[in-house]
Amino acid sequence: MHLVLGIDTGGTYTDAVLYDTEARRVVASGKAQTTRDDLSRGIGAVMDTLPGELLRQVESLSLSTTLATNACVEDKGGRAKLIFIGAEEQAVAETGAKYGLPSANEIFFVDAEIQFDGSVSREPDWDAFLRDIPPFLEGADSLAVVAFQGIRNPTLEQKAKQLLMERFGLFTVCGHELFWSLNYIKRGASTLLNARLIPVITDFLAAIHKNLEARGISAPVVIVRSDGTLMSEEFSLERPVETILCGPAASVLGGVTLSGAENCAIVDMGGTTTDIALVRDGAPIRGEGGVSIGKWDTFVDSVYIHTVGLGGDSWVRLSKPGDTDDGLLIGPQRVLPLCAAASRWPQVREGLRELAERMPESTHPLHEHLCLVRDISGDPHYSERERRICEVLRDGALRIDRLAEAVGADLYTLDTRRLESEGILLRCGFTPTDAMHIRGDFTRFDAEASRLAAAFLANRLEITAETLCERVYERVKKELYLHVLRALLENLSPAFRKNGLGDGLERILEESWKNRDCPDPMLHLLPRTQMALVGIGASTHLFLPDVAKALGTHCIIPENAAVANALGAVTGRVSASVTAEILEAGPAEEDGCYICTPRRRVFEPDREAAFSKAGELARTEAEEEARRRGAKGELLVTVRSATQTARVGQDAVNSHDLVLFQAVTAVASGSAGF
Repeated sequence: MHLVLGIDTGGTYTDAVLYDTEARRVVASGKAQTTRDDLSRGIGAVMDTLPGELLRQVESLSLSTTLATNACVEDKGGRAKLIFIGAEEQAVAETGAKYGLPSANEIFFVDAEIQFDGSVSREPDWDAFLRDIPPFLEGADSLAVVAFQGIRNPTLEQKAKQLLMERFGLFTVCGHELFWSLNYIKRGASTLLNARLIPVITDFLAAIHKNLEARGISAPVVIVRSDGTLMSEEFSLERPVETILCGPAASVLGGVTLSGAENCAIVDMGGTTTDIALVRDGAPIRGEGGVSIGKWDTFVDSVYIHTVGLGGDSWVRLSKPGDTDDGLLIGPQRVLPLCAAASRWPQVREGLRELAERMPESTHPLHEHLCLVRDISGDPHYSERERRICEVLRDGALRIDRLAEAVGADLYTLDTRRLESEGILLRCGFTPTDAMHIRGDFTRFDAEASRLAAAFLANRLEITAETLCERVYERVKKELYLHVLRALLENLSPAFRKNGLGDGLERILEESWKNRDCPDPMLHLLPRTQMALVGIGASTHLFLPDVAKALGTHCIIPENAAVANALGAVTGRVSASVTAEILEAGPAEEDGCYICTPRRRVFEPDREAAFSKAGELARTEAEEEARRRGAKGELLVTVRSATQTARVGQDAVNSHDLVLFQAVTAVASGSAGF
C-alpha cells in the first residue's frame, strides 16, 4: 500500500483524503471547518478525523487551496513592489489599472531603450539605479522586475534581479521566469501579484508543516497549479500566483477520477461558491487569455472555470416586492449560517426564539446577527463607534437590533458596512444550509435556530417555513441550471464568453427552466446536452439531479464526492511547456536569426538549422522546468512547431509569403513520485 495524503483548504471547509495509489482507492476521508484566523487549527482538525496509524504511513502529501483566490478577490497580500525596465510610463499610467496595477507613481521606472525584437539599444545606468532606488524599497518585502520585451531578451531583468538581491537581499522575481506573453503591462501585473501572494502561500505551507511535525510525518509536498498540473513545495514558494485557481482545478481532477466520465460538466458546490468546469474526451477544457480574478487580469494558465457566488452559506434575504417571483434573493455574499452560529453562541438561538414568539413588524432583517472576526481595539483608522461595536461583540454574536441598542444607535444609523467588507465583522443569516437543517438533509449544527429564523422570514412572506425552504431549494436549482447553460454556451461560442449572453437569450433560458415540465405549446425552448453533470462537494446531491433532468442528461454523484477536491490533489501530474520563438536578425546585423526562450537568447547564423536548434532548446528547458516543478522518473516529451505566414505582393509573379511567426513548443510531463 502506497498512501498519499491530499488536503484541500477551502473558504469554508478543509477536506482530507488518504488515497492508495497502488489499489487506486480512497482509504479514508474527513472534513473540518477552515479556521481563517489560524489555518493550522482547521488543518489539524481534519487530519484528526483520519486514522492515526495510517497517517504515519503517508509517503507524500498533495495540496490545493483557495487562499490565493480569496486574497485576489479581497485584494490582500504582502508588501510587494514593481520595477519596470524600458517601459512607457504614460502607457502604464493609462492602462495599468485594468490589469490590477497600482498608480504609476507607486512603480519604479528604469530608463532603457529596447527594440521590439528584444535587442538592447541602450542599457540602464545601473549605478544610478542602485543609487536612486533605496527610498522606493522602503517597506517592501518582495520585488517584481519586468522589462519591455523581456520574454525575447531576459538579460536586463536578470541583471536587475542580481543587483537587487546582492545589494538589498529582497526576494525578487522576474517576469520572464513566470510568463511567456508579449503584453508587458499585463505581465507586470501578473508578476507583481505573484510577489504579493508569497506570504499567503508561505503561511499555508507553514500551517501544513506544523501539523506534519506534530504527528511525526516526514513526506515530500506538492501543490496543484491552476491548470491542473502539480508543482513542488519549493517551486510554489517562488510562483504562488500559479495557485490562484488550484482549488477548482483540483476539483476537476477529482471529479474526473471519481466519475470516470469522458464528457461532462463538473459542478463543485462549496460553502461560498459553485465552480463549473467542462471535460471533453477525458481532458479538462482550458481557459483562454489567462485568469481574471478580483481586480487582477493575469497570464496565469488555468482550466476553464465558470464561478458563481452560490453555495451552502449564501445569504438568503427578502427581495423588494415585485423584484423576484419567489420573494427571495440568494447570494452572492457569504454569511455564517444561523445554525452554525447558534452551535457556537447559544444566545443566537435565544434571540431567534424571542423574535419568533413576538413576530415584530419591521423592514429590517431582525433575525440576522453580527459576530466579531478580528479585534480592532486601539486602531485609530476606525471610528469610535466602530471600535465600540467590536467591543460589544467580544462576547459573541448579537442580534442586529440588540447590537444597535448596545452601542447607542438605532437600526437606521447602525452602519457596519466597512467593518463587514474588511472582514472585521461577519454577518450571520439564513442560508441554504439552514434550509437543509430544517428539511433534515444536513444536521451538523443547531436545526432549532434554523427553524426559528425560517418562521420569522416565512411570516414576512405570509407563507409556511416549509414553503420557504422549498423556495430556497428551487432557487438554488434554477441558478445551477442557468450557470451550467452559461458555461456550455461560453465554450460553444467565443462571442458569448467575451460579450455575455445578452438579455434576450438570458430571458429564454429563464423561461426554459420555468416551463421545463410543461412546455409552452406555442414553442418548445428546452436546451439539451449530452454532457453528464458530475456533482462534487457536500450538497450537490440535493440539487443537481433535477438540473440534469431539465437538461435532458444524467447526473453522477460519485462516492467520496464531498472530498473530490482533496482527491484531485493526489491524482495530477507534473507538466511544463516551453516555447522557443525564432526571430529574424535586424538589417544592421549579419544574416541569421535569434532563438528566444524563457531563459536565453541565442544567435543562429544558419536559418535552415534554426528549427532544429529551437527544438533542442525548447526540449531541454521543458525537461529542466518539469524537474524544477517536481517531476520524478522518466519524462514524456512532445515537440511541435508552428509557422504563421502572410501573402504579400500585387500579383502572382511578384507576391511571396512573409513569415510572421515561427516557434517550437516542447511539453514535458511526468509523475510527482506517487
